[in-house]
Amino acid sequence: MQRLLKIVTICLLTYLAVSVQEDHFYVQASRTALGKAEKITRSPQNKVIDVPLVNQLTTPALYNGCEVAALSMLLQFQGKKVTKNELAKQLAYTPMHEGKWDGNPNQAFVGDITGKKPGLGVYHGPIYKLATKYLPKKHVHDISGSDFSKVAGLIEQGKPVWVITTTNFEAPKTWQKFHTKQGDLKVTFAMHSVVITGVDARYIYLNDPYGHKNRQVDKKAFIRSYKAMGKQAIYVDGMGK
Repeated sequence: MQRLLKIVTICLLTYLAVSVQEDHFYVQASRTALGKAEKITRSPQNKVIDVPLVNQLTTPALYNGCEVAALSMLLQFQGKKVTKNELAKQLAYTPMHEGKWDGNPNQAFVGDITGKKPGLGVYHGPIYKLATKYLPKKHVHDISGSDFSKVAGLIEQGKPVWVITTTNFEAPKTWQKFHTKQGDLKVTFAMHSVVITGVDARYIYLNDPYGHKNRQVDKKAFIRSYKAMGKQAIYVDGMGK
């Protein structure tokens, strides 16, 4: 009887030991898996599109030329060897002020793109027209007015997107009214253009023409800036990418 009890006790202890080891292995394996998943989620290298960075401040600098610098990134991504300055030479321009009228960024670049004189910037329309000088129209898509979910979907497909935002990637707090020949416009000198290269649950990753590749910015704040600036967005495709 005592021998039987001893055998049962040994078996029970062995079972418990094995169970504890199995449970310990399960917990460790789960944490490892979660750790790897978390690492992948937080690592922009696993989700961003590798778009060439063009710095608008590189000589010859275009201090107000973020829009053409960003466009040159899209075109270079598609294999087009074009510089920001080449694009700037072909862009339409309008004076900052002319008589009683202010310049309209929907029509042309307003002011001086080099920064030697005051300049505002340009909106999606003229940038779209400029892009079609380098790519067939069927490959250039102006999706301005689209919700950000459309932009995010394109990023997931591996298509970088040119957008208008602000220099601090937040909705502008101050605006100015421009009296243009086409009507009054609400503008901000904080406008900025970038190329979105990645999106996740918390962040936007973008190529900033100020010299930052795959810069990480707060997603909610960025979307507010995107909406405030009129949901301006352009992408290109179908050229071997």
